[in-house]
Amino acid sequence: MDKQEFIKKIAGCVQKYAPAYGILVHSPIIAQAILESGWGESRLAAVYHNYFGLKCGTKWTGKSVNLSTMEEYTPGTLTQIKDNFRVYDNMEEGVKGYFEFIQLSRYQNLRGITDPETYLRTIKADGYATSSKYVDNTMRIVTQYDLQQYDVKGAGSMAKLASAVLAQARAWIGRNEADGTHKGIIDVYNGHKPLARGYKVKYTDAWCATFVSAVAIKCGLTGIIPTECGCGQMIALFKNLGEWQESDSRTPSPGDIIFYDWDDTGAGDCTGWPDHVGIVESVSGGKITVIEGNKNNAVGRRTLDVNDRYIRGYGVPKYDKEATGSGSQVTKSVAAVAKEVIAGKWGNGEDRKNRLTAAGYNYKAVQDQVNALLKGTAAATKSVAAVAKEVIAGKWGNGKERKNRL
Repeated sequence: MDKQEFIKKIAGCVQKYAPAYGILVHSPIIAQAILESGWGESRLAAVYHNYFGLKCGTKWTGKSVNLSTMEEYTPGTLTQIKDNFRVYDNMEEGVKGYFEFIQLSRYQNLRGITDPETYLRTIKADGYATSSKYVDNTMRIVTQYDLQQYDVKGAGSMAKLASAVLAQARAWIGRNEADGTHKGIIDVYNGHKPLARGYKVKYTDAWCATFVSAVAIKCGLTGIIPTECGCGQMIALFKNLGEWQESDSRTPSPGDIIFYDWDDTGAGDCTGWPDHVGIVESVSGGKITVIEGNKNNAVGRRTLDVNDRYIRGYGVPKYDKEATGSGSQVTKSVAAVAKEVIAGKWGNGEDRKNRLTAAGYNYKAVQDQVNALLKGTAAATKSVAAVAKEVIAGKWGNGKERKNRL
């Protein structure tokens, strides 16, 4: 079957079983099946209908097959092991098996999640996958094939969260005009009706406001982030919603929409015509980090000072209050995040601090754990019983190699 047929068949099974298990978001699970099974063409999927790489573990009593697989226990280093995998009779049983698998106690925090990236980060942190790029690779599939169309409509509509906006904006970082990947963003905008002022954005148009609008469309938040392809017109819409802050000296919050005027003289409050727009990702130490579309013809980050000369003002969407009080939700332990820092996933220096703070983590606590890990003084994060099971499964090698790694 071709890719679209595979997506539709997997999606149908996911939509059938997810509600019964309390899972509200479908797109990341469809993407997991695509990634884990190689579009259903891996031997494990094509012959044994296991589309998610599900291992037997200690509780499985059904049929099994012993196959080789690659695991990434150390970032960037793949290790080949052999393990026992679950066998199913058909695709539907294989998908149902996924939901039965995540009934394990460590996966109960997946219930109720409505954001695809949050779901993937959570299941990765729970121990589902070892690849250091698992979340990025899976989210890329969600975005590339517009899998969010299969998510439950309205499942997250009651929660207007800045974290959802930032997750979507981050998912598009790196899209650019050079390879044409920015076209998907413009397609999202043009696919939303009615079009602002009836204008269909061209792939060659400036697309900073289109980017912000497309993020809002993907998150279902067009009621608090108006859709427009022009910066000036978008400001007018924010004013109509009562969500405009004229003062360019204010300290913004994650999720605020920041506008720029590159022609500002620097004298007094900037009130000129806006030239550019982005989404505030974080604020720390008097510095603002922004995610922008059409920044050097790509989606990327910009860092500038609070009250920078070129800030025109802010659209301030009326988000719901989040538990962390920041633009993102903490979903991982300090130890897990520290390992990601060491692997380079959170950047360096001030950028690292800004991104960790924006995600709701205590920067000092994470950095202290990083230092402890690098010095070899960090405490073990798994029980002896848990590690013993991994040894039996072959994850720690044999003989002297096992001793050294432990």
